[in-house]
Amino acid sequence: MWSDIFGLEFDHFENWGVSGGGNSCIANRVTECLVKNDITPDDIIVVQWSSHIRNDYHTFKYLTEGPDKEAGWKTKGSIFNYLNAEKYNKKWLDTFFDENSYVMLSLNAIHSTQLSLQATGCKWAMTSIGDFSKLGSDFIVDPASYAETPNYPVDLWNDKDLFLPYKDKIWNDKFIWVDPIGPFAWSRMDEMYWWTDAKYPDDKTIPLWCDPHPSVNLSIDWLYNKLKPALGLDNTKLTSQQLEWAKECIIIKEQNSGLDPFGDLASKTLKNYTKSYRGY
Repeated sequence: MWSDIFGLEFDHFENWGVSGGGNSCIANRVTECLVKNDITPDDIIVVQWSSHIRNDYHTFKYLTEGPDKEAGWKTKGSIFNYLNAEKYNKKWLDTFFDENSYVMLSLNAIHSTQLSLQATGCKWAMTSIGDFSKLGSDFIVDPASYAETPNYPVDLWNDKDLFLPYKDKIWNDKFIWVDPIGPFAWSRMDEMYWWTDAKYPDDKTIPLWCDPHPSVNLSIDWLYNKLKPALGLDNTKLTSQQLEWAKECIIIKEQNSGLDPFGDLASKTLKNYTKSYRGY
C-alpha cells in the first residue's frame, strides 16, 4: 500500500508489484519495466525485495478468465505456504529445492537489478519486507500457513559465510537501502490490522488474527519517516489525497472486521485507486 500512497505525489506513477511475488519475479519485472519505459534522471524507482523461499514462474497462458484471472507471473508466496502444498510436494522439494541455492538466486537478482538501475541514471532505492540477512527470522508476524519464518534465529553473514562476497557488493554506501518495513510496523502491533475468521466472522470465541502486511497508517508512517528522507524528499506533510485515503481506510476498517470485505470496499471507494496487473 505504501507505493500506491507514494504514487499520489507524482504526475505519473506505476506499481509493478505482484501479490506473493518472490525475488526472481521482482528482478524480472524491474527489467521489463526498464525495457518498456524511457527511464530518465528525473524518475524515481523503489524496489522492495521479498522472502528468499518463494518460487515464481511465468506463462503467457492465463489460468482463469475474467477480471480475477491469474496474471502471467504465477506467485503464491512461500514454497511452504498452504496454497502451494499440492504444487510443491515432497518429490518436487527433494528434486528442485535447496535453501542455499535460493539464497544465492536472490542475491544474484538483487545485485543484477542494482547494476541495471545504476545504468539508467535515475534516482533509485531498495528496501525489503525484512532484513534479508535474517532470512525471515525477523518476521515477527507470520501465520503458520504463510510459512516464511524459520523456528530459529539466522544471520546470513555468520551462519553462511559462503555468501560473504555479496555483502559489500550489495549493501554499501553507493546504494540507498531503506529500513525494512516489516520490523518497523511489527514493533507497533496495536496499529496493525486484526481480522475475524473468514469462515466464521461472527464467532467471538475464535481469536482475531493479524495480517503481517502493514496497515495503511503504518505504511504512511514508514513512507514519511523512512523512505522519503532516504530519497531526500520533503516529508513535512501529507497531500490532501493521502489524508483522504487514510481517513477513508479508518472508516472502512471500523465497518469491516474481515480482510476480504475491507479490501473489496477499499479498492472500490478510494478515489483514484487503481490496482491492475502490469506487464507480461
